Amino acid sequence: MTTATTRLPPLQPTYIFRGHPAAVHSLLFLRNNTRLLSGDADGWVVLWSVITKRPVAAWQAHDDTVVGLGAWGGDKLITCASCQSRLPRVTHADRSFA
Repeated sequence: MTTATTRLPPLQPTYIFRGHPAAVHSLLFLRNNTRLLSGDADGWVVLWSVITKRPVAAWQAHDDTVVGLGAWGGDKLITCASCQSRLPRVTHADRSFA
């Protein structure tokens, strides 16, 4: 018994967010998927509006690669970066990301 495999063309992106000069290592959707948080290899974090596809805010959270992003309390962010030591350095931004 053989099954025919249909070859489909590769998927193409609908839109590409451009704003990081370095490779993006972490992503997090926020606020019912209306915001996107991205972190890159140079330690920069960018908050995007998914609706307008434009950055809302950007800041250098770390000197190392941002390897983790999180949110809590409705308006607080936490970022985690890789470091030379064995334990990751964790910082938090106490700012609104409306």
